[in-house]
Amino acid sequence: MRNYTLRHQAFLLGLVLADLVCVGGAYGAAFALRLTLPLPFTADLLPAERLVEVSHPLLFLLATQGLVLYFFSLYDLHVLQLRGRVMPRALAATGLQLLLTTAWYFFRGEVFFPRSVLVLFWLFNALMIGLLRLGLLRRLGRAHPVQILLVGAPGEMRPFLEVLRTVRPLPALRVAGLVGLSGLDGLPARHEDAAGLEEFDLPWLGDATELERIVQDRPVDDIILLASTTWKDTLVERLLSVPTRQTDNASVSPYHNTGRPRVLVVPSVYDILVGRLTSVRLHDVPLVEAIKEPHHSPAFLLKAALDRCIAALLLVISLPVLGLAAAGIAVTSPGPIVYRQRRVGRGGAEFTLYKLRTMVDGAEEHTGPVLASSSDPRVTRLGRFLRESRVDELPQLWNVLNGSMSLVGPRPERPEFAHKFLHSVPGYAERLQVKPGLTGLAQINGEYHTSPEYKLKYDLAYMYNYSVWLDLRILSDTVKIVLSRRGV
Repeated sequence: MRNYTLRHQAFLLGLVLADLVCVGGAYGAAFALRLTLPLPFTADLLPAERLVEVSHPLLFLLATQGLVLYFFSLYDLHVLQLRGRVMPRALAATGLQLLLTTAWYFFRGEVFFPRSVLVLFWLFNALMIGLLRLGLLRRLGRAHPVQILLVGAPGEMRPFLEVLRTVRPLPALRVAGLVGLSGLDGLPARHEDAAGLEEFDLPWLGDATELERIVQDRPVDDIILLASTTWKDTLVERLLSVPTRQTDNASVSPYHNTGRPRVLVVPSVYDILVGRLTSVRLHDVPLVEAIKEPHHSPAFLLKAALDRCIAALLLVISLPVLGLAAAGIAVTSPGPIVYRQRRVGRGGAEFTLYKLRTMVDGAEEHTGPVLASSSDPRVTRLGRFLRESRVDELPQLWNVLNGSMSLVGPRPERPEFAHKFLHSVPGYAERLQVKPGLTGLAQINGEYHTSPEYKLKYDLAYMYNYSVWLDLRILSDTVKIVLSRRGV
């Protein structure tokens, strides 16, 4: 989706540059107002000589502007579409910047900077940042939508169209039409029925053999190929789910594959375009590593050491927050403070996961295991806040310290749901090759309604592209998600 991505990137770049202009404009306006107009709670006009007597923190303000706006999701179009939250977020982000600037002056030992200027700067900066976003979002919403063409089978089109129906992406996307796959691989061409897609009211434009004509006949910015299951997918699924070396241990988990060989593929042009070629080759034949053991990577050994060090530090820092949350749970809802639950970890081994209790005691006594939803009636009022702020997940730092979890990785599922997904989601067992995490790529990119199939794709993308920098990025984005109270 090159055209969609370019519009998105151009919007974000313009927003960053405009935010830097806001810093200078708000700072200058704050000083100008204090020099010319008497304000409440001030003794007199600010003397003009103060402009040269104080050190101006412009570089510090420029450096912190983008940082605080990023952590309050003010560069996230998904969050900015909730227009009623833009101005409160701008006030909160610039309020944090005000505190940081005050601390900067305090540690420098400068106490003569006019505090009224800082307060005015905060208000002007927040106002400009909020109005800027509301104006640009309005303009972006009115812009000509990116015209996309979906190519695939009806079964693959439905979940994609359902996502588009539930969200309003910015820049706007418009589906120009649907194209089937008949005629590929020597199959006779035929005009397919858009079976089961009538509710979306989109034109069925023909088959893949007519794609050149379709693109020439109508304006199309991007073509999205919706992947169908191929013989490669079927073969890989069998290799992932069936152990290749028998073991006498009858207690081996069905998730755990022992002695699995590495699988290499001679790539097609398509595989090379969408994948990442490895350094493996046989003489002059390039090979792509399709199945490997991600936890054997040296980077994962470093990850284990970093996990424990960072988890220990975070646990100490979070003790006051845990104490307040525990007291709140004890006062507002009868039952245990810490909730223990069995989850499936690396290799399919079960472990005990610790959380602060956010539901009424005995929530599943009559229903049995039920997947949580964003508006779950079993969640207490305090529990909803603990979930949105992710405070309920803090006891899992102990799981990281005892080695059953990692800071970043696929989220661990309950055994009842893991067994179900094992049989219904192709390749699900592969995500159990690594330790589960407190947060993950699926959590910072998904929502409560994101399907297990899409979450699995994020998990596999994380596992096979792991780096320490990727972990740091996910942890950074998790802080942003916590402050914006969204995600899964």
